[in-house]
Amino acid sequence: MQTVYRYWAWIVFAAVCLQVGFAGYGAFYVANAVDDGTVDEDKFMDGFGLHAGFGYLVVLLVLIYLLIAFAAKVGKSRIIRNAVLFGLLILQVILAWVGFGVPAIGFFHPVNALLIFGLSGSMAWTYWNSGTAPPAATEPAV
Repeated sequence: MQTVYRYWAWIVFAAVCLQVGFAGYGAFYVANAVDDGTVDEDKFMDGFGLHAGFGYLVVLLVLIYLLIAFAAKVGKSRIIRNAVLFGLLILQVILAWVGFGVPAIGFFHPVNALLIFGLSGSMAWTYWNSGTAPPAATEPAV
């Protein structure tokens, strides 16, 4: 189960990276759409729909990651980091919802995304490097 935990860390980090990319796509899609006239809610969601939808998948991946952490018995400090990451993802969803009504709160959505990116990347790197190295390959005798 520890191996699953280590690989899942990279799956989560890759998903977070994709999510950042989808946000960039949405921003430039809407910026391009402005050139064609006004942007209504449907046009906005055409650009940001992938970012919004994939965000919920990232939350699910991190919830599964937390459950894997418990099953793999990775230790209290790692479980706490997993719980913090999950909490940041829940906060991210709340900031997105509230940000539509109060744009000043929306300021914190990308700031929190930086925290999610940094923590998930740190976790993936640390957990990957903390595993035991595979045995060295030996050359066959000739």
